[in-house]
Amino acid sequence: RWEQRRLARPQGPDLPILLIVGSPRSGSTLLYQVLAAHLPVSYPSNLTALFEQSPITATLRLSRWARRGGGYRSYYGNTRSLGAPNDAFSIWNRWLGEDRYSVPQQITPAIAGDMTSFFAAWGTAFPQPFLNKNNRNTAAIALLAEQLPAARFIVARREPLFVAQSLLEARETVQGDRSIGWGLAAGGEASDDSTADVADQVARIEELIETQLAPVDPARVLEVAYGDLCNDPTGVVRQVGEWLALEPQRLEDLEPFQSTDEARLSPVEFDRLQAEIRKRF
Repeated sequence: RWEQRRLARPQGPDLPILLIVGSPRSGSTLLYQVLAAHLPVSYPSNLTALFEQSPITATLRLSRWARRGGGYRSYYGNTRSLGAPNDAFSIWNRWLGEDRYSVPQQITPAIAGDMTSFFAAWGTAFPQPFLNKNNRNTAAIALLAEQLPAARFIVARREPLFVAQSLLEARETVQGDRSIGWGLAAGGEASDDSTADVADQVARIEELIETQLAPVDPARVLEVAYGDLCNDPTGVVRQVGEWLALEPQRLEDLEPFQSTDEARLSPVEFDRLQAEIRKRF
């Protein structure tokens, strides 16, 4: 009931809605964690996923007990403490459906109104810019840009070869089988050639990003490279902060990260993957 009342009288301030998008395995979760820790923003935590019907109310009432731990670690996008940043599928599914690999290209006025009301109510409860990373939103950039005038898009970028390698590893670790696709733009059926299939997936994602960004004002978009994030996270935070007119905080606690842009497959497998990527890029 409390949540419904908040949504019924949204009078929130006009605050930016900061959406991190990009390919899975592009460093988007790490970017999310870093910006959430070092910019004055609000964000949906793992607590909101526990209270799908009342994420705003639960965060207001329980966040003092939901500490953010685990540093900058994550497991394929999943963070480990109640107060840590969450992808917020439980929120986005309200408007974009429950298929994690695809989104509608249009929504009804009623759904658009619900989305607007939610962010207005969130802004009333938490008067700071809203920050979230969800890779599925990469396929809905144009839609979200149209429906949410306050939305800004931070695109996580990484070399396609290493995205592809990491997606292969995700198939094996998460799905238990390299032939089964995982992540945005994955094929719907098992593949006989997982190397070529994952290269196709990365190419589809890159094409999707360019298509979705095409109608969006470039002033609403900022790209962040994985290499820059690892080598100079402080510089990335300052760049994003300047773009949004936000003052970074606690930068003395932020140190460079170890990049995983290196061959982790066998030499034969890595050479084959590199050849497939070169065909497409």
